[in-house]
Amino acid sequence: MHAPLFTVGSRTPRFNTPDYCGFSNRLSVRSGKLPHMQKTLSPQIPLLVLLLAAGVAAHADDAPNAEAERPDLLTFARGTVFVSQSGLASGSASGALLAVNGDPYRMGLAADRQLPVEFVFKLPAATTFDRFAVPNVIEQPGNVTFVRSVIVSGSLEGPDSGYQQLATFELETHGPDERITEVIPEAQPPVRWIKMHFDGGINIEEGDEGNTSIWFSELIGNGTQEPRDLSTAFDGLWDFRSTERLDRKGIPLELHQSGATITGCLGTIEINGTVNGAIARATGVDTRNDRPSAFIFVADEDGSIQGLWSANRGRFKAQTAVADPAVTSSPCSETPPEPKACGASVYVNFDVNSAVIRPESDQVLSDLYDRLLAEEAQRVSIIGHTSTEGSVEHNLDLSERRAQAVVDDLIARGFDRANISATGEGESNPLVSPDASETARELNRRVEISCSADSG
Repeated sequence: MHAPLFTVGSRTPRFNTPDYCGFSNRLSVRSGKLPHMQKTLSPQIPLLVLLLAAGVAAHADDAPNAEAERPDLLTFARGTVFVSQSGLASGSASGALLAVNGDPYRMGLAADRQLPVEFVFKLPAATTFDRFAVPNVIEQPGNVTFVRSVIVSGSLEGPDSGYQQLATFELETHGPDERITEVIPEAQPPVRWIKMHFDGGINIEEGDEGNTSIWFSELIGNGTQEPRDLSTAFDGLWDFRSTERLDRKGIPLELHQSGATITGCLGTIEINGTVNGAIARATGVDTRNDRPSAFIFVADEDGSIQGLWSANRGRFKAQTAVADPAVTSSPCSETPPEPKACGASVYVNFDVNSAVIRPESDQVLSDLYDRLLAEEAQRVSIIGHTSTEGSVEHNLDLSERRAQAVVDDLIARGFDRANISATGEGESNPLVSPDASETARELNRRVEISCSADSG
């Protein structure tokens, strides 16, 4: 089969599309403007018709699910962190992250009198984008409207200079079906910083000027990204503060990193997690009341750490680990949690919609093997879990194949094949629910390690 020259799709949280990036593959198109090919896509017209109408040849067998094989690189779960904003009266880190969180539903952006508004984000490594998209441009009654103009620029130099325009969206309201407007950038330079510039509203009624709420969904970015080596920054003591209010004291955060494994505590919450590249995914339990927490931490090359934290299944909040000389200890300083394999959730990176283990997870599996031996686990079950993207049947099969891939890796490292097995639970046992954002989905994609002392 021949690879298509470009692929397109519409993203929703519950189409029968593969785990990791959900796209449908039936579309319609309207004309766009050069130099950026802007198209509005809908699940109405077969993909082959769209491609022929656009003058692009593609093999029909290649088209389905092609875009589903590509992750959205503009999410915190993929290491995209908030840097700054302009146009709003106060800090808006959590709001800015909603614009890139993998959730295609609407967020309140600003009042029209505050426009234009800009957000700046930093990517974890040099990234070359070949597609941007905005889903769900939908109008509702009242003095609210969707933003009209979105300009995306990128820089390799720094957050304040060197920007080159990558994509321009002049948005129009989508119809009743799920749709997405995409831009294929003509210029595709590598970038480390992304600036999003918002202005105007699609439908500001006469008399509502200055009092209309402007909404946005999210910006999706596909392309290629340079790999990051395993970060060793997840080791230290910080004050974990709200990124919205860095001037206010937070909670002591202490982390200990051993290879690709992290342990520690945030106040009375014990933390266990896994590091892949510059991203750590972790779970926590409050020792006072057993309430759960979930975390994603992102480390920069300078050692700084930003995070998203969900406490007791609440919404994720943007946090920053601040080095504060006044923070000299945490509740787990004297007896930090020991790294463990049995009973842990382990985050192994796989290729999209695949059971192929990615290279950055080699250290994760090496650590897991060593700890299983150290804990003298005689009977081990590897249990795979997925997010809710895709059908229930597909996700169950995918979870089983991913669990088996981990089992095969551990056997290759020397674990007795007679004492280890794989099973999958698909999407039926999420850690974070609902998994409407990519942050939640990344935490739900995991393998759990169940052990017993009985080898028979």
